[in-house]
Amino acid sequence: FDPRNFTRGALVADRRWSFDPVTLEGARALARPRREPAPFLAGPLPPMLAAVVEVEDLVRFARHPVRAFLRRRLGISVGDFSDEVEDGLRVELDGLKRWGVGQRLLEARLSGVDPRTASLAEIARGSLPPGVLGKPVIEEVLPIVEEIAAEVERSVGVDSPPASLDVRVVLPDGRLLSGTIPGVSGDVLRTVTYSRVAAKHRLTAWVRLLALTASHPERPFTAVTVGRAERRGPVTVARIRPPAEDSAGRREWAMAQLTALLDLHDRGMREPLPLYCATSAAYAQTSAAGRDAAAAGRKAWTSEWNFDREDSELEHRLVLGAVLSFDDLLAEPPRPDEAGEGWALSEATRLGRVARRMWDGLLACEELTTR
Repeated sequence: FDPRNFTRGALVADRRWSFDPVTLEGARALARPRREPAPFLAGPLPPMLAAVVEVEDLVRFARHPVRAFLRRRLGISVGDFSDEVEDGLRVELDGLKRWGVGQRLLEARLSGVDPRTASLAEIARGSLPPGVLGKPVIEEVLPIVEEIAAEVERSVGVDSPPASLDVRVVLPDGRLLSGTIPGVSGDVLRTVTYSRVAAKHRLTAWVRLLALTASHPERPFTAVTVGRAERRGPVTVARIRPPAEDSAGRREWAMAQLTALLDLHDRGMREPLPLYCATSAAYAQTSAAGRDAAAAGRKAWTSEWNFDREDSELEHRLVLGAVLSFDDLLAEPPRPDEAGEGWALSEATRLGRVARRMWDGLLACEELTTR
């Protein structure tokens, strides 16, 4: 794109060096005055006019708000969809494949399969490195699986197998909230994962518990999520218990929390909100505890040389225009309509206020335990 390629005599005497029309346009663009990049959207899109809100749409929004906006409103999926065929012999597993082994062993153990049979079935799948190379994987993963399974038996019990329950709730604005909630074991919404219990798992349980409670307030549902610990200890248990004791109180509480969540969802379907699952969780949790929320949010947002975090996610880079620092995110002030009841007015940034709107209700009735 160098303009000298198209300037007579600049590189070759008495003539131009290149006649490529594509690179000529690039050279002309380089010669024009530079402009600031345009924002991703000129302004918020019109509201979505849907009479029915699916529970799983709310779950997807809570887990990754920007991705949900791109897919539902713009029909855009961002990612690397290449599928390379392995042409070598696998001698060790990457993190995702190791997680798959752990998750399958955990599901087998929760179904009543003994450890030896579950391990032999995993070996027979061909997902492990060959021969004795696969043994260290089983020896590393299986004890963690046993810890999680034992905690499930202590916290939830395994007598009642999980089932699915339909929910239908008429919302205050007349829309219908509808869906099917999996993992209901008696009056417990059970989630068990070999993953580390993260913000996305906690939010998934939160949204589904609200829908269950609003639709079936006569049942005192609680949500229990069991998985690997983030740091200390092998297992973390996240338990959410509605604060109300009677049917009317539970329904009123669930409807109030759903109204706040749906308000965020409606805003997030008009434009990308500064709402990022792990970052917003770290910020809101630390801010609500009166500690340094900016430091916690910055740590959750900023990638390290050997570990990518939310600043490098493709969806965030697309809507933000680049890999922004956490201080750049904090520079945006709250909008005028992001105030009033249900908004944390003590937060001076838009990111902080939106994060607290998403997380305050959950944090008020969640108990996190690491064993």
